[in-house]
Amino acid sequence: MIDNLHGPSIYIVYLTETGASQGLAEQLCDRLIRLNFRASVLNSADAELIAKLIFRADPSRRPIIVFFASTTGNGEIPTHARKLWRLLLRKKWTSQSLANILFTSFGLGDSTYTRFNWAARKLHTRIIQLGANEICTRGEADEVAEGGTESAYAAWEKVFCERLLELYPLPEGQQPIPDDTLLPPKIPVRILSLRTDKLRNEKDITTAPLEKKNLRVGSVVYNRRVTPRDHFQDVRQFKFKLDHEEEIVPGATALIYPQNHPSLVEVLLLSQKWDKFADNIISVPPSVEKWAYTRPLTLRNLITHHLDITSVPRASFFKALSYFSKGDEQQLEKLLEFSNASNEDFVQDRYNYADRPRRSSLECLVEFESVQIPVEYILEIFGQLRPRSFSIAGVQGNEVELLIAIVKYKTMLRRVRHGVCTRYLSSLTEDDKFIYEISAPAARCPPLDRPVVMVGPGTGVAPLKFLFDVRMKATNNGPMTVLFFGNRNRTADFFYEDIWKGYSSTITADPGRYILMKGESAEIYACFSRDNDSSIRYVQHMLEQDEISREIGHLLVHMGGYVWVCGSKGKMPKAVRSMIQAAIEKVAGENIGVKYISEMDKSGRYLEETW
Repeated sequence: MIDNLHGPSIYIVYLTETGASQGLAEQLCDRLIRLNFRASVLNSADAELIAKLIFRADPSRRPIIVFFASTTGNGEIPTHARKLWRLLLRKKWTSQSLANILFTSFGLGDSTYTRFNWAARKLHTRIIQLGANEICTRGEADEVAEGGTESAYAAWEKVFCERLLELYPLPEGQQPIPDDTLLPPKIPVRILSLRTDKLRNEKDITTAPLEKKNLRVGSVVYNRRVTPRDHFQDVRQFKFKLDHEEEIVPGATALIYPQNHPSLVEVLLLSQKWDKFADNIISVPPSVEKWAYTRPLTLRNLITHHLDITSVPRASFFKALSYFSKGDEQQLEKLLEFSNASNEDFVQDRYNYADRPRRSSLECLVEFESVQIPVEYILEIFGQLRPRSFSIAGVQGNEVELLIAIVKYKTMLRRVRHGVCTRYLSSLTEDDKFIYEISAPAARCPPLDRPVVMVGPGTGVAPLKFLFDVRMKATNNGPMTVLFFGNRNRTADFFYEDIWKGYSSTITADPGRYILMKGESAEIYACFSRDNDSSIRYVQHMLEQDEISREIGHLLVHMGGYVWVCGSKGKMPKAVRSMIQAAIEKVAGENIGVKYISEMDKSGRYLEETW
């Protein structure tokens, strides 16, 4: 424990989907402890605890709350933070409900998304509405900006800590704890003498009972590749059985809890000389028991099910390794350089070493041979392995269907890289069990009594297919449902072609342009970028065709239609939005499109789900 702590209690709350904001929260906590402040990190999933701390704060002690917030989807609050967000939105609160706290926030975002850092901005605004006072200016990071998230954070951390020390200077004679001093582990792991047999079948998770009530055990119905073997991408139609009945609507997602590949787990155990007690029972703090769902919990199970060992490391990872580097001054020096997020040259060196070739945390650890980590610090080094979210493509009874692109590629170093979750899912066969959770959509689904224009290239078509099915089964002659789909080759990756044909009475194929399938109240447009010398290669090219554009404008302006765009982030969503704007202006008049789409955004009629 750290003695002589001073100042008010500081609670650092993270709202995260991938773990990035948790990493920064832990980093700030470490910095504040070194400045002798009382700091602790809280998961936004603990909504009731956080509410108690902020709404019942003692005005004489006035705690400080720091929020780290990532944005998910179309400017949405991360999944496991939505309970806290709903709590903050309760109508019973007044403009003085949070007058007893000081606060600030830091947002993590990606400016290629339309609603950049939207979640952090919404949260910050709401906290101010409830009467809290800012202790310092909020910070924002842009993942795709020069220097990335960590450079922006390093600059903001400096401002925040300076402000803290202005308000609460260190007592006379007290000094900050030096950066090269190893702090005691905040979340220690202890090895117990009791051993358990290693799981013989790495897929067998029924021996690890679930402790989290919202987690379920799914059973694989089938796992089929739907692209040819010689196609560049392995795409799977993955169907599984739910372990209990529940209502699932279009836009819902399945969160799949992955496992690290056994070979990688073995590499980590051997490199750190942990193999001798890998199958011993371990003791972890209560905060870890909340998310570590395997029982009994051994070191091997902790690494396999719960630790992120394959992500590209951040500067803080190299700083943590530096404390355990012994006997090699060159390696220690390099670790310290990589941990520096303020020096532009060192940031670039780390980018060239880790980010550019996509080196994993495990690979970096193995390459720095001088590093030997005491097992009690393992949770200080590796973050939590989080579930991956997959849009649900359909539900039949108690069976759920997903459309999954398997992530596998070669880096500039000619090393093969795998997505941790899709690698795990690709290995599952009929009747295999896995852990999942169903997450309700963040936004309301387009209603059945309004037209909808859906744009979903590639596997982005999955959630749209679910809505398409629901609308077609609900009525034979309802409002128009229009889908725009695009991919590379009609013969290789025209996903759900037979289903689209089933909803169509006529099919028109215009060579070099696009395919149009028409039904009573449905239209499916499809184009393929690598077929022939197509002049219409992408979904946005179909949208700009005059006849199609006018039809879309009519459905949106005169019929009150909805737009739902799904797929990869970047150019596609922006190009589609531009084409929708043009379509609106053809019907409603020039200079109307931007304002009209803005109103659609506010009313929930323009939906984006990109990744």
